[in-house]
Amino acid sequence: MDVGRRVLERRRTLKVTQNDLAQALGVTPQHISLIEQGKVAPSLGLLAGLATELGVSVDYLLCGREGIITDTIPAIKADKNLTLKGKKALIALVEELYASSSAEPPHMPPPGDTPSEE
Repeated sequence: MDVGRRVLERRRTLKVTQNDLAQALGVTPQHISLIEQGKVAPSLGLLAGLATELGVSVDYLLCGREGIITDTIPAIKADKNLTLKGKKALIALVEELYASSSAEPPHMPPPGDTPSEE
C-alpha cells in the first residue's frame, strides 16, 4: 500500500472530506485527490501536515507501520456533531492545555488531589 492509499483510508476512517482536509492544509481538494490516487507525491511539508491532520505519524504514512497517534485535535476535527465554531473553540483549548503543560497530554488528577485556590 502506498502513501495515497493510507491517506485515503485514514481520512475515511475519520470521516473527513477531501475538501475539509484540503482546507486545513491550504491545498485544493483536487490535490488531495491526486495524492490519494497515487498520481502525485506530497511534499515533505505537506506530508507532515497530512500526518498531523490525520492523527498518524509520518512513518505510518510512508511505511505503513502502525502507530496511530491518539490525538485529540484530529478527533475533534472529525466529529460531525460539532459546529465549526465549537471545533475551533475546543482545538484552541486543547492547544492551550498542551502548551501550558510542556506538551504533556492533559489529564485529570485523582479525586482529592486537586490543588485548592488560596
